Amino acid sequence: MADSSTSKSPSGDRRTFLKVGAGVVGGLVVGGAVAYVAKGSTTTTSTAYETSTSLVPVTSTATSTVTSTLPAVTSTSTTTSTNSSEIVSLQTQLQNVYAFQTLSTSEVALVEAIAATIIPTDSNGPGATEAGVVYFIDGQLSSKYGWGGHMYMQGPFVQHDVTTPVTVNGVTFPGGTIATIPDDGMRYQYNMDLRSFWKYGLNALETYANAAYGGNFETLSAANQLTCLQDLYNNKPTYGTDTSQFGEVLPADFFYELYFMTYSGFLMDPMYGGNRGMVGWLLTAFNGVNQGNFYGEGFTTRQLMLATTPTPLRPASLGQFQAAQS
Repeated sequence: MADSSTSKSPSGDRRTFLKVGAGVVGGLVVGGAVAYVAKGSTTTTSTAYETSTSLVPVTSTATSTVTSTLPAVTSTSTTTSTNSSEIVSLQTQLQNVYAFQTLSTSEVALVEAIAATIIPTDSNGPGATEAGVVYFIDGQLSSKYGWGGHMYMQGPFVQHDVTTPVTVNGVTFPGGTIATIPDDGMRYQYNMDLRSFWKYGLNALETYANAAYGGNFETLSAANQLTCLQDLYNNKPTYGTDTSQFGEVLPADFFYELYFMTYSGFLMDPMYGGNRGMVGWLLTAFNGVNQGNFYGEGFTTRQLMLATTPTPLRPASLGQFQAAQS
């Protein structure tokens, strides 16, 4: 299902705008050449380097006679030498540039603002921005999660919490549909994968923010950003038809998805793209895979379990564990 065809339809106090730049590599010339063109003959002298690590210069000269009435022209190509440390530095810069696979530039700014509202950076410590939650969400939406790879995506699609009679495939259920809680896995009843659901919901959120608060969500004050998300939680935006404020998506359903994915990106293992620097684990005192001696602390699991006072452990990720086993 295409991103755009399935969708219908930037500074707050705590905003930290994402800045992604592309490194520019220029002026790297391997070897050099100087050509002299004179009337009646052409002599080209070039200097190249063998592929060995010793970089021994090898000079070759070719002379040919041509007939020309052109005046003498001299052109020079200069060699810029770059040492290996500079090349490594440039390569490192390029490797650190993240290319978003699903979210557009405007969606990146919006998702960052939403995540920062749910988990702000404050006196308690870093928030969703520092944890790179936006990278986690983008990565998940480009994976099987976003494409519905592990979801049953066939109909009928019947909304939850309906209290009036509902007829499905000729069968009438007088009591309506099942009442659900946010995380029971039964709330999602939409004929679109989650990748499309996000694009639909983000567009609807921006439309509502402009209608209710006079601007895109990422440009609102921190107080209005919080109130706007509370509106979604309380199903304040109108919905149920294609032309309503939130279209046919229940606003609370989109809020729960935003909430769930933000906290997942803040607290899951860094191998999934979020929780950068393990800031979420450090804030919540979660030790990851460190069972007491990953960094040589010298504790056993039994000692930690029987201790009369808790022992804080520096967290370790699955990536670190795998590297230690190799």
